[in-house]
Amino acid sequence: MIYLDNAATSYHKPQSVINAVCEALKGTGNAGRGVNEASLEASRVAYATRHLLSESFGGFGPSQVVFTMNSTEALNIAISGIFRPGDHVITTAIEHNSVLRPLYRLEDEGTELTIIPADKLGRIRLEDMEAAIRENTRGIVCTHASNLTGNMLDIAAIGQIA
Repeated sequence: MIYLDNAATSYHKPQSVINAVCEALKGTGNAGRGVNEASLEASRVAYATRHLLSESFGGFGPSQVVFTMNSTEALNIAISGIFRPGDHVITTAIEHNSVLRPLYRLEDEGTELTIIPADKLGRIRLEDMEAAIRENTRGIVCTHASNLTGNMLDIAAIGQIA
């Protein structure tokens, strides 16, 4: 999953974003809400954006790009859609509730959950993550960079582990 929601932690927006929002508020309709030109144009913009994002991230086409209300909704959809009873999931003790709550719910439903502890500085040991991998491990759900601690997880190292 690629995380693109910085709205929760960023304050100042670039002028180009401000301009785009103002233009949208002045003249864009609601995508999918009708056949009037404003609604059709909004649908075209949404489709073009899906197309650009899919190309940018090496996706399989615009139908594979989904917009959600926010990152919590996106994480809940992804986590709830991927893991099943009997699967094993690894996460960390420093994850946001938008990750932990659905994982705890899935654990109650039979998904096995391993939570990797963090040290006093919020750092995760990759060795602990590697040691937690099992035959039925279906995924590792973890923050790449924390907006609280500034720590970054070495994704390349995780790729080598898995």
